[in-house]
Amino acid sequence: MVPVLRGFEAAVEGQLDPATGLAEDLFQAPLLEGLEAYAGALDALGGSLGGYLLSNVKKIRQSKADWNLSSYRAFLQSELPVHGATGYKCYVDESAWMGNLWMSWTLEFFVELFAQLHSGLETRQSVDVAYKQTLYHHHNFFQRSAFSAAVRSLPPRAKILESLCGGDKVDTSDIVEDIGDFVVVGRAAAKFCMQLNEELDLRLQQERQRKR
Repeated sequence: MVPVLRGFEAAVEGQLDPATGLAEDLFQAPLLEGLEAYAGALDALGGSLGGYLLSNVKKIRQSKADWNLSSYRAFLQSELPVHGATGYKCYVDESAWMGNLWMSWTLEFFVELFAQLHSGLETRQSVDVAYKQTLYHHHNFFQRSAFSAAVRSLPPRAKILESLCGGDKVDTSDIVEDIGDFVVVGRAAAKFCMQLNEELDLRLQQERQRKR
C-alpha cells in the first residue's frame, strides 16, 4: 500500500486547496505510477480487479498526448487533435481522454471501497455502499453483472488488511492509517479527473463548433 500512497501523494503535492481539499491539477507521471501500483495491490486481493484500472491506464500510456508535459491537465488537453477522427463528436476509444474517463469512474469506486473498509465495515457491505455511490451509475446491466461477480472474490476485511501488510499476521494499525491517508488523496485525484473530463468534453464541443 505504501507505493500506492506515495504515488498519489506525489501526484497531488502542492496542488490541494487547503479549504476544500480539492486538487487544482495533478502531476502526470506520479499519478500514472500510483494507479499502476494500485492496480497491482488490487490484483493481490483476488479477482484480477486491478485490470479494471490498468486497462484504462494503458490507454493513457499508449496515447499521443505530449509526454513532455508534467501537468496532467495540460497533458490530456494536448491530445485534442486525435479526436478529429470522430469529427470531434465523441472520444476516440483508444485514447487518453477515454482512458481518463473510465479510470476516474473506476478509481472513485475503489477509493470509496477503501473508505468504507477504513470506517470498519466488512468487505461485502463496503462493496455494496461504494458501488451504489459510484460505478453503478455508469455500468449497463451486463457490466453490473460482470463487475459484481468479480468483486465477490474479495476476501473478508481482516484478510485484506493482512494482504496489504504483505501477508504477515501483524498489527494492522499502520496499514489502516495508510488507507485513511490514501482515501484523502485518492478522492482528490478522482474528483479532479472527473472534473477534467467535463473540461475535455467542453473542449470537444467547442472544437466541433469551430470546425463547422
